[in-house]
Amino acid sequence: MEKSMVVIASVLVLAVFPYQIQSYYNSYYWLSIDCGGTNTWEDPLTDQWWELDNSFIKTGQNILLSVSTDRLPLETLRYFPEGNKNCYSMPLEVPLKYLIRAGFYYGNYDNLFKPPTFNLEIDGNLWATVTTSLGTDPIYHEVIYITRKENVNICLNQTQQGQIPFISSLEAVPLRSDIYRLMSNKTALYLEHRTNYGANETFPERFNIYTDDFYRFWKPIQLPNYQNLFNGIDNGFSSNADNLPPYKVLNYAIRGQNISDSIFLPIDFHETSIQLLAYFVFYFYNVGGPRPVLNNISNQIVYINGVEKNATTIRPYGDCVVVSVYPVNVTGKANVTIAPAQGTTLPPILNAMEVFTTIEVSTSSMSLHSCTSWFVFLGLFYLVL
Repeated sequence: MEKSMVVIASVLVLAVFPYQIQSYYNSYYWLSIDCGGTNTWEDPLTDQWWELDNSFIKTGQNILLSVSTDRLPLETLRYFPEGNKNCYSMPLEVPLKYLIRAGFYYGNYDNLFKPPTFNLEIDGNLWATVTTSLGTDPIYHEVIYITRKENVNICLNQTQQGQIPFISSLEAVPLRSDIYRLMSNKTALYLEHRTNYGANETFPERFNIYTDDFYRFWKPIQLPNYQNLFNGIDNGFSSNADNLPPYKVLNYAIRGQNISDSIFLPIDFHETSIQLLAYFVFYFYNVGGPRPVLNNISNQIVYINGVEKNATTIRPYGDCVVVSVYPVNVTGKANVTIAPAQGTTLPPILNAMEVFTTIEVSTSSMSLHSCTSWFVFLGLFYLVL
């Protein structure tokens, strides 16, 4: 009896202990970190506050750049002259799917004219090799990631002598669980490309969260060999189609010049010699002007590296059609073809495309709540014995 009471008391203590730890743990549903910043500020595009980074890392030095940009988080940075590995700890909700984006803008902050190259890790997994430049455009690396423990560690690793890592911004944007639904729990998705076809380079890459719920960056591009279309409608909302693409993106498109023409798109990947698993997402939406002809349809087939992956029909007045293709083995480059199919009355069309490659991630990490379950189970097991 005495033994039983001791065991029961121990089980209760072990069960409560992790929750008491949890009471001191402040998680963020959405987290934006202005690396090297000196003031918090509210982002008008997201209605979220950018936090100072000294609550999330204790190493490195802050610096204010002598150049100004149109993106406030890029005007400061934190660099790491000491230690081969320096890590941010991001306290996020568990388990939850996030878009995590790291931004880098060198700006010749050290007056050396030597932009560094270094590695970026997420929870001990290689995320990307960051190759910075003297250019005026920032560099972003983005990953879709499912949290498995309360703190996500983002580390910058020095890989070459004299190449000092730095970082300008770090964001974690929550996603719905059904976004990028083919994603495996054992992988993360590294963004290779997210393209807004048909829009010229002056069109914004980013929109407010009322236009794009997930604050994604869509790179505008026009291709001279195709019709670059805009339907003339400025719709500031998202479609209800898969992944909730914004209509500001869908209202632009490229289309073949003639009904028999195909769209050919070479896709480059960050690794040129290693085979990767790729995840393609195609967005199709009729852009025929304010009053498209009712019986005009686009019947089209998607090929990747000559292999048919999908056949679909895009109708006037219909919502966006989303085609997701995963997994696809690629090495260095892939060739996408969107070809006309039998019965089409319009050339093929493409509004937007996202391309990811997978990162294998460890699933062994346990959250405090998982630990609690194990504590209780082991205690009860001992009590039975």
